[in-house]
Amino acid sequence: MSSAFNSSVGHEPAVTSSTATKRAVGRQFGRAAASYDAHAVLQLSCARSLLAMAPESLPIPRAADLGCATAPLSRQQQDRWHEVRWLALDLAPAMLQEASQRGRTGRLFSPVCADAEALPLPDQSLGLVFSSFALQWCDPAVVVAEAGRVLVPDGHLLLAVPLRDSLRELSESWKAADRRPHVNDLPTMVQWHDALATEGLSTITQQTLTVTQHYPDVRAIARTLKATGADHVQGGGGGLTGKRAFRAMLDAYETLRTRDGLPLTWRVLFLHASKEMR
Repeated sequence: MSSAFNSSVGHEPAVTSSTATKRAVGRQFGRAAASYDAHAVLQLSCARSLLAMAPESLPIPRAADLGCATAPLSRQQQDRWHEVRWLALDLAPAMLQEASQRGRTGRLFSPVCADAEALPLPDQSLGLVFSSFALQWCDPAVVVAEAGRVLVPDGHLLLAVPLRDSLRELSESWKAADRRPHVNDLPTMVQWHDALATEGLSTITQQTLTVTQHYPDVRAIARTLKATGADHVQGGGGGLTGKRAFRAMLDAYETLRTRDGLPLTWRVLFLHASKEMR
């Protein structure tokens, strides 16, 4: 933890999902740190679109980027609000180390290894919580409760998150092969809205975007997911897969091929909410 962060610690983190699961996710994303920037085209595009939805000013000059990865947007975030001090939080130490090596952290952008579901921050200590393509691994009720807790009244939440039915082509192709989970069952938009309503966060702007990328083959899809750390499957999708099952998946996916290649679709929710005065 950075010294800038240590001075603000004042909350005992809540007990959330299993520590073993969180460590597994952290390791998976950590292994992708060096390759992340070269492959995270969609992630960076979504982060830029989310930043474009941001308000012109914040109620207090403190913000956090939850699941910042290698902090590829840090300069744009600092340019948007010149005097705001940022905490760059990520579960994977290797991602934060990569961000530091790339010169993206410093006096106004401090790296912190922390869990978005158990933020070690005082109540009402931030004017903005920003997160793009990171919280899909979390329980919406838990992570939104934490965001609401650390935001000051009139503070802002900016969220871009893949929704259920993302990667549906990959999921359906695996179902033709075996019954094991190979794609994470992500939260729905209703779950995110319910979490916001429970915590007194009012939606200012929202939109959903469907993005379909195309690849020459399934192995190219797997390489991209692995290079961005998105290949971790909760619930036992890892491990060895038999040749017959893998071939069945390939054959099923080939039936979806278009002139552009094999499709892979993401459904992404973009949301700007504010914390109500109580």
